[in-house]
Amino acid sequence: MYVMLSRNKGTKNKIRLGTLPMQDETAIRPINIVTRPDHDIWNIKDGKEMQQWFQNSFPRLNFGDTSDLVSSEEWERFAKADGSSFPPCQYTPGLQVNSNNGKCGVVLVGDSVHAFPPDIGQGVNAGLEDVTVLDEALRSDQNDNKSLGSRLEQYEKQRLPDVSVLRDQI
Repeated sequence: MYVMLSRNKGTKNKIRLGTLPMQDETAIRPINIVTRPDHDIWNIKDGKEMQQWFQNSFPRLNFGDTSDLVSSEEWERFAKADGSSFPPCQYTPGLQVNSNNGKCGVVLVGDSVHAFPPDIGQGVNAGLEDVTVLDEALRSDQNDNKSLGSRLEQYEKQRLPDVSVLRDQI
């Protein structure tokens, strides 16, 4: 996998080009671009202007007129494309439910609690933190006679503040 960062540093003009490894080294390698919805490139509707924008952003790559990296037809197609977007962060306001006597319950972890778009790299991290906190809650003071339900409530109490932050991001 390769990631190339542009020389641009502004919120609306910095960009990353990402590629994945390919088995067939002779095949055309697709590149993905992850940007904000209000990024400058989404205002460019002309292939020539798009080509120039990329040449200015990545001066070490030859995107110029003499390059065979990207055809003029592809620049034009890309400039006219709408692109796509990831869904916003999602969250669940409750992380567990347990029986009245606390002897059984259900707990949510990972994407069932908080779904992140893949471009921000938080999904796996948050899921691992959920599992770690749940494990600690279930193992805590085995001799204290706490019910399963109270241990699940402990997990929820500890993780809910982090999950609730997503509510403000939506």
